[in-house]
Amino acid sequence: MTEQRDIISTRGLQFEFNRHGGNITNLVIETEDGQSVRPLHAAPWTQTPSDLPDDVDLVERQLAGDFFCAPFGASEGGPIHGQTANGNWQPQPAAQGKADTVRYTLQQTVQGAKVEKSFTLVEGHPFLYQNHTFSGGQLDLPIAHHAMIHVPGGAQLSFSKKQFGITPTAPLETDPARGQCSLLYPQRFEDITKTALADGGISDASQYPFSQGHEDILILAEDKAATTGWSAALAEKDGFLFFAIKDARVLPETLLWMSNGGRYYPPWSGRHTAVLGIEEAATACHDRGDFGSSPKISQHGLKCGLTLQQDADKEIRYGFGAIPVPEGWSKIDDIDVESNRLTLMDISGESLTLPFLGSHFGL
Repeated sequence: MTEQRDIISTRGLQFEFNRHGGNITNLVIETEDGQSVRPLHAAPWTQTPSDLPDDVDLVERQLAGDFFCAPFGASEGGPIHGQTANGNWQPQPAAQGKADTVRYTLQQTVQGAKVEKSFTLVEGHPFLYQNHTFSGGQLDLPIAHHAMIHVPGGAQLSFSKKQFGITPTAPLETDPARGQCSLLYPQRFEDITKTALADGGISDASQYPFSQGHEDILILAEDKAATTGWSAALAEKDGFLFFAIKDARVLPETLLWMSNGGRYYPPWSGRHTAVLGIEEAATACHDRGDFGSSPKISQHGLKCGLTLQQDADKEIRYGFGAIPVPEGWSKIDDIDVESNRLTLMDISGESLTLPFLGSHFGL
């Protein structure tokens, strides 16, 4: 399938959107003083996709940037991460009074639902606002945004308040000939700096990478009282600070996909290294250890996926941004989100306030 990419930009921010598969690539964010950052990852094989085996789904053939998954993960009879990450997105006219918003509609349906994607860009905001709207449909499905960064120099990770963390019931790779995982599966932990390893050790998973040649996943469960949640990765050596904001009531999990050379088969072939997926999700994994979905609120007070309804629209509001690492900063301590500004705070006590469209998140 031939790629069809749209260049979308405003002052200070530009990216490419691939209508086939729906991924965001080549994001560049520029500051007022002329500095720029390019935080998003692109897999090494995206330059030569024709060399890949025929059974590799489109989303993995062009693995890059950020894309929306519905349903998230493997699904019976469909491609991994669903049609939203493998199907065709068609541009739509701007809505009245929304000239700063670019809209697309998915040609395929997802469990009977129509899906609209929108990007909102604001001049001078180092942040890409996203919204997905499901109209109609039925049943329940796991969902997630799948933002990926590349941090060969390592990154310090920080998050909004969480209840706990877990690893899924089974590791990503179970055959040593195909790959290797470092974490213990399953486990529950209260502190990400004290996660159990399969060999009996303890590791600080807030420092990525914490090991070599591994492929791991862990899930952090949002505080049940939270309305907005955040994740941050400060990559000092690579020169950027990445941060994501979400509607925590709809996406109550943060999934960390740590891909650091731990898969040996194509297309990975041990060459997919220092990649971190910071994936804001809604699945049942925090509750029962798998990426399925349930219409019920979990025992921890969190949604277990998206429940579609024939007579209702469902919205998923999310966004991410990046800036150059401020001098002297080493790890984000907190992010304060308000109606017209966002304040990043470092553990040093220094802070930086950025313009922000809080109304995107109902603030």
